[in-house]
Amino acid sequence: MKNTNIKRILIPVDFTETSELAITEAITIANAVDAEIYILHVVEYNEYYFSVVPETQVMLPPLISLEKAVKTKMEGMSEKIKKKSGLSPKVFVTTGQVHSEVIDFSKKKKIDLIIMGTHGASGFREVFIGSNAQHIVTLSSVPVITMRMKKSKAEFRNILIPIDSSLHSREKVNLAITIADLFKSKIHLLGLTDSKDIDEQNKINIKLDSIKKVSNMHKLDHKSVVVQGKSLAKAAMDYANRNKCDLIVINTGHESDITGIFLGAFAQQIVNHSKVPVLSFRHAEGIHYTIETPGYGID
Repeated sequence: MKNTNIKRILIPVDFTETSELAITEAITIANAVDAEIYILHVVEYNEYYFSVVPETQVMLPPLISLEKAVKTKMEGMSEKIKKKSGLSPKVFVTTGQVHSEVIDFSKKKKIDLIIMGTHGASGFREVFIGSNAQHIVTLSSVPVITMRMKKSKAEFRNILIPIDSSLHSREKVNLAITIADLFKSKIHLLGLTDSKDIDEQNKINIKLDSIKKVSNMHKLDHKSVVVQGKSLAKAAMDYANRNKCDLIVINTGHESDITGIFLGAFAQQIVNHSKVPVLSFRHAEGIHYTIETPGYGID
């Protein structure tokens, strides 16, 4: 079993199909890294709120009854996972705002990775964060995998790493390399620029070369290409779809103008619209996914 920093995986669930997708993905990763799985449901309760449990699209019962019903459903989910995978997930039910409870829970339980479904957003909600997934991606100090669409297989055969010329763009690379090393994935390095400036493109090529060296040290298959265009997010998603990528790894920390309120345009579009699961990584003090590769720094 591989030794990684991923030992506790949190899955926030709302009993929708995307939650099922997140659970399947989490099982794959947990088995690969010998991690524990935590499942959390947050009840957002008020007199006008309707249950997210599909079978009960009626006005909610008293809070105590609702929590009891949800806990029973969660325990059934846990048993189903245990029979399917042999893993014994720990289940929790809390009340409050979903994104706040998920962030607080992840800190309290020292979670290393959050995996969750997202229904995306558009229009005003996409500019001003209105979805729980975007709140969590923005605020979380640990990596978050979001997914909207069902994959053919819960595996990571092809991992896309978009790279631009920003100072922090490569901070996500160590984690991507770790996952690629676990699953023997092929790494796709996509240099992105909206400028035809030669110096700009040279900066990106230098970054790509340094990541290629790390990939070679880990004996990982890889390819690289530089794309110039107006919509870098669309270019990244188009590339991922064409090359059957299973994961897009992005950095969000340096793109947020006001932490917790706005998410950078590139990350916003990727999280909301990608058909491919997205691993969002915000560099934070005390959170380090390092590769022990002497002589090859990538920052």
